[in-house]
Amino acid sequence: MDFLNSLNHQQKAAVTAPDGAVLVLAGPGSGKTRVLTHRIAYLIASKQVNPYHILAVTFTNKAARVMESRVFDLLGSEQRGMMLGTFHSVCARILRREAKYLGYTQDFSIYDEDDQQALVKRALKEMNVDDKAFRPASMLASISRAKNEMLTPEKIEVKGYRDQVLQRVYKRYQELLLSCNALDFDDLLVVTARLLKEFPEINNAYSQRFEYILVDEFQDTNTPQYTLLKSLSKKHGNIFVVGDEDQSIYRWRGADYHNVLRFEKDFPDCTKILLEQNYRSPQIILDAASAIIDRNRNRTAKKLFTDRGSGER
Repeated sequence: MDFLNSLNHQQKAAVTAPDGAVLVLAGPGSGKTRVLTHRIAYLIASKQVNPYHILAVTFTNKAARVMESRVFDLLGSEQRGMMLGTFHSVCARILRREAKYLGYTQDFSIYDEDDQQALVKRALKEMNVDDKAFRPASMLASISRAKNEMLTPEKIEVKGYRDQVLQRVYKRYQELLLSCNALDFDDLLVVTARLLKEFPEINNAYSQRFEYILVDEFQDTNTPQYTLLKSLSKKHGNIFVVGDEDQSIYRWRGADYHNVLRFEKDFPDCTKILLEQNYRSPQIILDAASAIIDRNRNRTAKKLFTDRGSGER
Protein backbone atom coordinates (compact mmCIF):
# COMPACT_ATOMS: atom_id res chain seq x y z
CA MET A 1 0.00 0.00 0.00
CA ASP A 2 3.04 2.31 -0.14
CA PHE A 3 1.85 3.51 -3.54
CA LEU A 4 -0.78 5.68 -1.82
CA ASN A 5 1.99 7.90 -0.44
CA SER A 6 2.67 9.33 -3.91
CA LEU A 7 -0.84 10.79 -4.19
CA ASN A 8 -2.00 14.26 -3.26
CA HIS A 9 -4.97 14.73 -0.91
CA GLN A 10 -7.64 14.84 -3.62
CA GLN A 11 -6.15 11.92 -5.53
CA LYS A 12 -5.98 9.79 -2.40
CA ALA A 13 -9.59 10.62 -1.54
CA ALA A 14 -10.63 9.39 -4.99
CA VAL A 15 -8.51 6.23 -4.91
CA THR A 16 -9.80 5.21 -1.47
CA ALA A 17 -13.41 6.30 -2.01
CA PRO A 18 -16.06 3.96 -0.57
CA ASP A 19 -17.98 1.43 -2.65
CA GLY A 20 -20.86 2.63 -4.77
CA ALA A 21 -20.96 5.19 -7.55
CA VAL A 22 -18.00 7.58 -7.65
CA LEU A 23 -17.72 10.59 -9.96
CA VAL A 24 -14.21 12.05 -10.21
CA LEU A 25 -14.09 15.35 -12.09
CA ALA A 26 -10.45 15.68 -13.07
CA GLY A 27 -9.15 19.01 -14.30
CA PRO A 28 -6.54 18.93 -17.08
CA GLY A 29 -3.15 17.66 -16.00
CA SER A 30 -4.47 16.56 -12.60
CA GLY A 31 -3.39 12.92 -12.80
CA LYS A 32 -6.58 11.11 -13.78
CA THR A 33 -4.74 8.10 -15.22
CA ARG A 34 -2.74 7.87 -11.99
CA VAL A 35 -6.00 7.89 -10.02
CA LEU A 36 -7.58 5.19 -12.17
CA THR A 37 -4.60 2.86 -12.04
CA HIS A 38 -4.09 3.40 -8.32
CA ARG A 39 -7.80 2.76 -7.73
CA ILE A 40 -7.44 -0.62 -9.47
CA ALA A 41 -4.36 -1.40 -7.40
CA TYR A 42 -6.19 -0.32 -4.22
CA LEU A 43 -9.14 -2.61 -4.98
CA ILE A 44 -6.86 -5.58 -5.51
CA ALA A 45 -4.25 -4.94 -2.81
CA SER A 46 -6.38 -3.45 -0.04
CA LYS A 47 -9.92 -4.71 -0.64
CA GLN A 48 -8.76 -8.12 -1.91
CA VAL A 49 -10.95 -7.89 -5.01
CA ASN A 50 -10.31 -10.67 -7.51
CA PRO A 51 -9.08 -9.02 -10.77
CA TYR A 52 -11.56 -11.21 -12.66
CA HIS A 53 -14.33 -9.11 -11.14
CA ILE A 54 -12.91 -5.78 -12.37
CA LEU A 55 -13.78 -4.10 -15.67
CA ALA A 56 -11.80 -1.02 -16.77
CA VAL A 57 -12.62 0.78 -20.01
CA THR A 58 -11.05 3.66 -21.89
CA PHE A 59 -11.16 5.09 -25.42
CA THR A 60 -7.91 4.24 -27.17
CA ASN A 61 -5.69 1.18 -27.37
CA LYS A 62 -2.76 3.35 -26.34
CA ALA A 63 -4.54 4.51 -23.16
CA ALA A 64 -5.47 0.91 -22.36
CA ARG A 65 -1.85 -0.20 -22.74
CA VAL A 66 -0.67 2.64 -20.49
CA MET A 67 -3.21 1.71 -17.83
CA GLU A 68 -2.27 -1.97 -17.99
CA SER A 69 1.43 -1.16 -17.77
CA ARG A 70 0.98 1.14 -14.76
CA VAL A 71 -1.14 -1.38 -12.88
CA PHE A 72 1.51 -4.02 -13.58
CA ASP A 73 4.19 -1.68 -12.21
CA LEU A 74 2.16 -1.28 -9.03
CA LEU A 75 1.15 -4.90 -8.52
CA GLY A 76 3.17 -7.18 -10.77
CA SER A 77 1.15 -10.10 -12.16
CA GLU A 78 -1.68 -9.79 -9.67
CA GLN A 79 -3.97 -8.00 -12.12
CA ARG A 80 -4.26 -10.97 -14.47
CA GLY A 81 -7.85 -11.85 -15.24
CA MET A 82 -9.07 -8.26 -15.22
CA MET A 83 -10.94 -7.13 -18.34
CA LEU A 84 -9.23 -3.92 -19.42
CA GLY A 85 -9.53 -2.32 -22.85
CA THR A 86 -11.44 0.09 -25.05
CA PHE A 87 -15.21 0.07 -25.08
CA HIS A 88 -15.11 -1.54 -28.52
CA SER A 89 -12.63 -4.26 -27.61
CA VAL A 90 -14.56 -5.16 -24.45
CA CYS A 91 -17.79 -5.37 -26.43
CA ALA A 92 -16.10 -7.49 -29.09
CA ARG A 93 -14.94 -9.94 -26.41
CA ILE A 94 -18.47 -10.20 -25.02
CA LEU A 95 -19.98 -10.69 -28.47
CA ARG A 96 -17.47 -13.39 -29.41
CA ARG A 97 -19.06 -15.43 -26.64
CA GLU A 98 -22.69 -14.38 -26.97
CA ALA A 99 -23.25 -13.39 -30.63
CA LYS A 100 -25.29 -16.52 -31.34
CA TYR A 101 -28.20 -15.01 -29.42
CA LEU A 102 -28.56 -12.31 -32.09
CA GLY A 103 -28.05 -14.43 -35.19
CA TYR A 104 -24.27 -14.09 -35.59
CA THR A 105 -21.63 -16.76 -35.22
CA GLN A 106 -18.60 -16.34 -32.95
CA ASP A 107 -16.26 -15.80 -35.91
CA PHE A 108 -18.10 -12.69 -37.13
CA SER A 109 -16.10 -10.12 -39.08
CA ILE A 110 -15.64 -6.50 -38.03
CA TYR A 111 -15.93 -4.37 -41.15
CA ASP A 112 -13.66 -1.38 -41.70
CA GLU A 113 -14.76 1.81 -43.44
CA ASP A 114 -14.02 0.51 -46.94
CA ASP A 115 -16.08 -2.62 -46.31
CA GLN A 116 -18.91 -0.52 -44.89
CA GLN A 117 -18.98 1.87 -47.84
CA ALA A 118 -19.00 -1.06 -50.27
CA LEU A 119 -22.02 -2.48 -48.48
CA VAL A 120 -23.86 0.85 -48.55
CA LYS A 121 -23.07 1.16 -52.25
CA ARG A 122 -24.52 -2.31 -52.80
CA ALA A 123 -27.68 -1.34 -50.92
CA LEU A 124 -28.05 1.81 -53.04
CA LYS A 125 -27.60 -0.19 -56.23
CA GLU A 126 -30.22 -2.74 -55.19
CA MET A 127 -32.66 0.13 -54.69
CA ASN A 128 -31.77 1.82 -57.97
CA VAL A 129 -30.62 4.92 -56.09
CA ASP A 130 -27.91 7.05 -57.72
CA ASP A 131 -24.79 6.80 -55.55
CA LYS A 132 -23.59 10.13 -56.94
CA ALA A 133 -26.66 11.92 -55.65
CA PHE A 134 -26.55 9.93 -52.39
CA ARG A 135 -22.89 9.29 -51.78
CA PRO A 136 -22.08 6.13 -49.78
CA ALA A 137 -19.72 8.02 -47.44
CA SER A 138 -22.46 10.52 -46.58
CA MET A 139 -25.05 7.77 -46.11
CA LEU A 140 -22.66 5.85 -43.90
CA ALA A 141 -21.95 8.92 -41.74
CA SER A 142 -25.69 9.41 -41.22
CA ILE A 143 -26.13 5.74 -40.32
CA SER A 144 -23.29 6.05 -37.82
CA ARG A 145 -24.88 9.11 -36.21
CA ALA A 146 -28.16 7.24 -35.91
CA LYS A 147 -26.45 4.29 -34.26
CA ASN A 148 -24.64 6.57 -31.82
CA GLU A 149 -28.07 7.79 -30.75
CA MET A 150 -29.34 4.18 -30.69
CA LEU A 151 -31.87 4.87 -33.43
CA THR A 152 -33.05 1.94 -35.54
CA PRO A 153 -34.05 2.63 -39.17
CA GLU A 154 -37.69 2.81 -38.12
CA LYS A 155 -36.96 5.50 -35.54
CA ILE A 156 -35.24 7.92 -37.91
CA GLU A 157 -37.24 11.11 -38.24
CA VAL A 158 -38.28 11.55 -41.87
CA LYS A 159 -38.29 15.19 -42.91
CA GLY A 160 -37.66 14.79 -46.63
CA TYR A 161 -36.69 12.47 -49.46
CA ARG A 162 -33.11 12.03 -48.26
CA ASP A 163 -34.38 10.74 -44.91
CA GLN A 164 -36.63 8.27 -46.73
CA VAL A 165 -33.65 7.00 -48.72
CA LEU A 166 -31.50 6.88 -45.57
CA GLN A 167 -34.13 4.86 -43.74
CA ARG A 168 -34.30 2.27 -46.52
CA VAL A 169 -30.54 2.11 -47.03
CA TYR A 170 -29.89 1.80 -43.29
CA LYS A 171 -32.34 -1.10 -43.02
CA ARG A 172 -30.86 -2.92 -46.02
CA TYR A 173 -27.32 -2.21 -44.83
CA GLN A 174 -28.06 -3.95 -41.54
CA GLU A 175 -29.61 -6.91 -43.36
CA LEU A 176 -26.51 -7.23 -45.52
CA LEU A 177 -24.22 -7.04 -42.50
CA LEU A 178 -26.11 -9.87 -40.83
CA SER A 179 -26.07 -11.98 -44.01
CA CYS A 180 -22.28 -11.49 -44.16
CA ASN A 181 -21.94 -12.38 -40.46
CA ALA A 182 -20.36 -8.97 -39.95
CA LEU A 183 -20.59 -5.99 -37.60
CA ASP A 184 -19.37 -2.48 -38.15
CA PHE A 185 -17.51 -0.47 -35.51
CA ASP A 186 -20.67 1.18 -34.16
CA ASP A 187 -22.46 -2.17 -33.99
CA LEU A 188 -19.95 -3.45 -31.44
CA LEU A 189 -21.50 -1.02 -28.97
CA VAL A 190 -25.10 -1.01 -30.17
CA VAL A 191 -25.44 -4.76 -30.59
CA THR A 192 -23.91 -5.39 -27.16
CA ALA A 193 -26.32 -2.90 -25.60
CA ARG A 194 -29.18 -4.64 -27.41
CA LEU A 195 -27.93 -8.04 -26.23
CA LEU A 196 -27.93 -6.95 -22.59
CA LYS A 197 -31.38 -5.41 -22.92
CA GLU A 198 -33.08 -8.30 -24.73
CA PHE A 199 -31.50 -11.12 -22.74
CA PRO A 200 -31.71 -10.37 -19.00
CA GLU A 201 -29.93 -13.62 -18.13
CA ILE A 202 -26.84 -12.48 -20.05
CA ASN A 203 -27.02 -9.04 -18.48
CA ASN A 204 -27.27 -10.65 -15.05
CA ALA A 205 -24.25 -12.87 -15.73
CA TYR A 206 -21.98 -9.99 -16.72
CA SER A 207 -23.27 -7.53 -14.12
CA GLN A 208 -22.73 -10.27 -11.54
CA ARG A 209 -19.16 -10.80 -12.73
CA PHE A 210 -18.13 -7.14 -12.83
CA GLU A 211 -18.26 -6.11 -9.20
CA TYR A 212 -16.23 -2.98 -9.95
CA ILE A 213 -16.37 -0.92 -13.14
CA LEU A 214 -13.91 1.90 -13.86
CA VAL A 215 -14.24 4.34 -16.75
CA ASP A 216 -11.67 6.71 -18.23
CA GLU A 217 -12.60 9.93 -20.13
CA PHE A 218 -16.22 9.60 -19.07
CA GLN A 219 -17.18 12.91 -20.67
CA ASP A 220 -16.58 11.34 -24.09
CA THR A 221 -19.09 8.52 -23.69
CA ASN A 222 -22.01 8.40 -26.11
CA THR A 223 -25.51 6.99 -25.62
CA PRO A 224 -24.69 3.31 -26.33
CA GLN A 225 -21.63 3.45 -24.05
CA TYR A 226 -23.58 5.05 -21.20
CA THR A 227 -26.36 2.48 -21.67
CA LEU A 228 -23.80 -0.33 -21.46
CA LEU A 229 -22.28 1.05 -18.27
CA LYS A 230 -25.69 1.32 -16.59
CA SER A 231 -26.55 -2.24 -17.60
CA LEU A 232 -23.26 -3.73 -16.45
CA SER A 233 -23.28 -1.90 -13.09
CA LYS A 234 -26.86 -2.94 -12.37
CA LYS A 235 -26.02 -5.70 -9.87
CA HIS A 236 -23.31 -4.19 -7.66
CA GLY A 237 -23.51 -0.46 -8.39
CA ASN A 238 -19.75 0.00 -7.95
CA ILE A 239 -19.00 2.29 -10.86
CA PHE A 240 -16.04 4.66 -10.74
CA VAL A 241 -15.90 7.25 -13.55
CA VAL A 242 -13.24 9.86 -14.22
CA GLY A 243 -13.88 12.73 -16.58
CA ASP A 244 -14.31 16.46 -17.08
CA GLU A 245 -17.10 18.23 -18.95
CA ASP A 246 -14.57 20.89 -19.99
CA GLN A 247 -12.51 18.38 -21.98
CA SER A 248 -15.12 16.72 -24.20
CA ILE A 249 -13.71 16.50 -27.74
CA TYR A 250 -15.56 13.71 -29.54
CA ARG A 251 -18.91 15.33 -30.29
CA TRP A 252 -18.67 14.19 -33.92
CA ARG A 253 -19.02 10.54 -32.88
CA GLY A 254 -21.93 11.09 -30.55
CA ALA A 255 -20.03 11.85 -27.34
CA ASP A 256 -22.21 13.75 -24.91
CA TYR A 257 -20.71 15.52 -21.90
CA HIS A 258 -24.23 15.69 -20.46
CA ASN A 259 -23.64 12.08 -19.41
CA VAL A 260 -21.80 13.58 -16.44
CA LEU A 261 -25.06 15.25 -15.38
CA ARG A 262 -27.02 12.08 -16.13
CA PHE A 263 -24.65 10.12 -13.92
CA GLU A 264 -25.44 12.34 -10.94
CA LYS A 265 -29.16 11.96 -11.66
CA ASP A 266 -29.04 8.18 -12.16
CA PHE A 267 -26.75 7.67 -9.16
CA PRO A 268 -28.02 10.32 -6.72
CA ASP A 269 -25.94 8.96 -3.84
CA CYS A 270 -22.68 9.08 -5.78
CA THR A 271 -19.49 10.32 -4.15
CA LYS A 272 -18.22 13.36 -6.07
CA ILE A 273 -14.54 14.31 -5.93
CA LEU A 274 -12.70 17.11 -7.73
CA LEU A 275 -9.08 16.86 -8.88
CA GLU A 276 -7.90 20.45 -9.15
CA GLN A 277 -4.12 20.39 -8.75
CA ASN A 278 -2.47 20.71 -12.15
CA TYR A 279 1.00 19.29 -12.76
CA ARG A 280 1.62 20.64 -16.28
CA SER A 281 1.13 24.39 -16.45
CA PRO A 282 2.02 27.57 -14.57
CA GLN A 283 -0.80 29.36 -12.75
CA ILE A 284 -1.19 32.09 -15.38
CA ILE A 285 -2.18 29.48 -17.98
CA LEU A 286 -4.69 27.90 -15.61
CA ASP A 287 -6.20 31.28 -14.74
CA ALA A 288 -6.56 32.26 -18.39
CA ALA A 289 -8.16 28.91 -19.30
CA SER A 290 -10.49 29.09 -16.30
CA ALA A 291 -11.59 32.64 -17.19
CA ILE A 292 -12.82 31.30 -20.54
CA ILE A 293 -14.33 27.96 -19.52
CA ASP A 294 -16.10 29.43 -16.50
CA ARG A 295 -18.54 31.07 -18.93
CA ASN A 296 -19.88 27.66 -19.95
CA ARG A 297 -23.12 26.45 -18.40
CA ASN A 298 -23.93 22.91 -17.24
CA ARG A 299 -20.54 22.27 -15.70
CA THR A 300 -19.02 21.85 -12.27
CA ALA A 301 -16.85 24.80 -11.31
CA LYS A 302 -13.25 23.88 -10.51
CA LYS A 303 -10.46 26.02 -9.10
CA LEU A 304 -7.30 24.79 -10.78
CA PHE A 305 -4.02 25.42 -8.97
CA THR A 306 -0.42 24.37 -9.33
CA ASP A 307 2.90 24.35 -7.53
CA ARG A 308 4.72 25.29 -10.72
CA GLY A 309 4.71 29.01 -10.00
CA SER A 310 2.85 31.92 -11.57
CA GLY A 311 4.63 31.80 -14.93
CA GLU A 312 5.32 34.51 -17.49
CA ARG A 313 2.57 36.43 -19.21
